[in-house]
Amino acid sequence: MAKKKQPDTSLIAQNKKARFDYELLDKYEAGLVLTGSEVKSLREGHGNITEAYAIFQGDEIFLLNGYIAEYKNGGYAQHEERRTRKLL
Repeated sequence: MAKKKQPDTSLIAQNKKARFDYELLDKYEAGLVLTGSEVKSLREGHGNITEAYAIFQGDEIFLLNGYIAEYKNGGYAQHEERRTRKLL
């Protein structure tokens, strides 16, 4: 019988400088609403959250200024590199 593969739960992006420069009082873990080309670009390691920050709008949280490079094989269905992304 074939072994089942474990889901890939590796860390994709981390802001180490924010941990060094600021005292973090609370820690939250959230997912992002992404398009297909954004997911593929992140799997290739082309994302950066160094200058990103989160804001509250109503009862939802959004990530601003996070950078995800265009997926080179994306064709016509590309995403904006620094668009506002909803946190889950």
